[in-house]
Amino acid sequence: MQGLLRNNRGSDGASAGTAARGGLAGPPARGPGRGQGRGPDGGGESMPGLWRLLRGLLYPITRLAEAVRFYRTGAPPHEQALTAIAFAIGIVIATAGFFFIQHYYATQAQKQFQKPAAKFTALVADSLDRSLELVNSVGAFFAASNTVDRWEFFEFTRDSLPRYPGIQALQWIPRVGGAERHGYESRAAEDGLFGFRFTERGRDGEPVTAPLRNEYYPIYYVEPFDGNEAIIGWDLASDKAEREVLNLARDVGAMVAIRSSSPRSHPDAEHADEHGGMHRFTVVLPIYRSGTVPETIKERRENLVGFARGIFRIDRMLAASLPVVTAPPGLDIYLYDLEAAPDARLLYYHPSPLHDAPPRPLAEAQAFQGLFSAAPHDLAGWRWTIVARPVASSFTQNVGSTAWGFVAITVLLTGLLIQYMVTAQTRTQTIERSVQERTAELSAANAALEGEIGERLRVEHELRAAKEQAEVANRAKSEFLAMMSHELRTPLNAVIGFAELLSQESLGPIGNKDYVVYAEDIRLSGTHLLSLINDILDLSKIEANRFELNEEVVDLADTLRSVLPILQEKIIAGRLRLSSEFPDQLPGLRADPRALRQVLINLLSNAVKFTPEEGEVGVAAGLDGAGNMLLQVSDTGIGIAEQDRETVLQPFNQVDSRLARKYEGTGLGLPLSKRLIELHGGELRIESILGVGTTITLWFPRDRVVARRRAPGRPEASAEASPGANEAAGPGANGEAATGADSAPPLRKVNEN
Repeated sequence: MQGLLRNNRGSDGASAGTAARGGLAGPPARGPGRGQGRGPDGGGESMPGLWRLLRGLLYPITRLAEAVRFYRTGAPPHEQALTAIAFAIGIVIATAGFFFIQHYYATQAQKQFQKPAAKFTALVADSLDRSLELVNSVGAFFAASNTVDRWEFFEFTRDSLPRYPGIQALQWIPRVGGAERHGYESRAAEDGLFGFRFTERGRDGEPVTAPLRNEYYPIYYVEPFDGNEAIIGWDLASDKAEREVLNLARDVGAMVAIRSSSPRSHPDAEHADEHGGMHRFTVVLPIYRSGTVPETIKERRENLVGFARGIFRIDRMLAASLPVVTAPPGLDIYLYDLEAAPDARLLYYHPSPLHDAPPRPLAEAQAFQGLFSAAPHDLAGWRWTIVARPVASSFTQNVGSTAWGFVAITVLLTGLLIQYMVTAQTRTQTIERSVQERTAELSAANAALEGEIGERLRVEHELRAAKEQAEVANRAKSEFLAMMSHELRTPLNAVIGFAELLSQESLGPIGNKDYVVYAEDIRLSGTHLLSLINDILDLSKIEANRFELNEEVVDLADTLRSVLPILQEKIIAGRLRLSSEFPDQLPGLRADPRALRQVLINLLSNAVKFTPEEGEVGVAAGLDGAGNMLLQVSDTGIGIAEQDRETVLQPFNQVDSRLARKYEGTGLGLPLSKRLIELHGGELRIESILGVGTTITLWFPRDRVVARRRAPGRPEASAEASPGANEAAGPGANGEAATGADSAPPLRKVNEN
């Protein structure tokens, strides 16, 4: 702070001259003393300095006279007008600059003052805010403990109070019911406070025993104890103003600060300071039974335990921080209460020691005039304004020599400009010829540029046409695949039907049983081919934007049960373990049941296909923290390398040819599943570690989640691998999930049982 104030002085050691805001002027700067005031740096100008100034002013005048003589000998009228305009502009600039410099120095004074003032007000605001930390600590101490006795309160505050010199008293105010009064008074007596009782103030201001009532708010603990003995036991509920403050803090559920302006009969009242305004303010913090602030006012009133209450002295609080920021102390400080009446807003006045005589605080209107800095501050909902004003001679500037120097330089530059304008006329024709030549060159370059732009537009048109042709070809391909798939399904259904009749010998026994086996092979192959054609048809419909969803509320557990019989044979053959994790009260999902079933079949088929023997396949469902539905299919199979994840999501693609030979399939399952999920507004996400396993997560937005309760005790879905093998855990095995309004427990990963 000392350095900041020291920098506000001029380089010659003199104070600045004029205040910035509102035209407030300080006393003039003192000269170097008698007999020394006529030098270049003093109050006047020496004769050599005056001669140099006059010579500088005469030079542009002589140049101007030469220009006039030149124009009289045949200069065009428009050139004479330009010269006159230049001269007039020079005079205007000199005049405006003179006043601008004066304003600039006044603004600089404001800025130089603003730096220490802003730092000062920030430190004052920080000191006020830090004073509330101990009240918050006491509140947290009571909220975290079931009971706090008098000695625990003493130990907790003993080491903290010295660090907060502004605290006059720190109190615990319990909420005491009428039936609990005797117990509180007895415990206080056991603590050594003999004769303790709940009191209130009588008409003469003396304490009297509080009458019986339904509720009390006594001052039960207080630290420091010395000096505050008289207020122990005083029931704040007996004072109307104090009761209103307690009720306000209880209902808003937050700390409340108020001005302490109680009469002398008040138990903890003090006199106003010698400058008017009170030195003290009170802070009240409500404590609730749950340790947290309840949601509604009714719950806050029912769960209130008590209040942590602090009484602070503003003069002591700021006295600890003001010596740090007032060296040299060139600022006066005013603290105003914006919520008080206009004639009672002054809370505290801290004068600067630089005053020659004992100061008096300015009226509020005067404090906000001239050079000042005002910063609003919110103290626990109580609106203050911190105002800093400089001592009159601390921030002034001497601007006379600088302003007149600017005028001289401007007049000189104006003369030089006029001379330049006269000289420039002799080169006008040369410049005009150069401009004409350059214009011709630019015209040729412009023509070439226009030709290049036309070529680029032609290429862009061709590229756009090629893109449109490619899109038309892609739509034609999709429509062709859809048409061919539809035409193939009819004869293929006949082949599958007749093969089933032969394999089941519906029309009579077949002599050679090998024909039955062959017929069954035909049926299975036809079914596989029909499934492939259906996938191609669905994929083509999606690409052609012709696939329509038939949505209804789907139960994911029921969908899983309908899928398991299709895969049960492969699960048993591969000796796999199938686990599922579905909460009992999993909400429904608004989706196309056939599409969702197809996706689940595709994902489970892949999981079973690529999982080695004795492996595990898992299915889990639930809600994330945002209420979105998650459906996971996991396995402990071969996994997918990170660089291959985009490949497996393209139609008819598998990772490589080796996989294509080892594992059957056309590469349509994952691409079709991804597109079906995206039609529902969801996402298909792949997490995989090569050689460890894969987890595929289906994410559905929460607007598709339908809150409903599933009947408890529903049968679990399971797939039996082999006699003695692990059974799959059915939906609902992991307990109850949250409804649509709550969040479900996190989904477990693949290989958890």
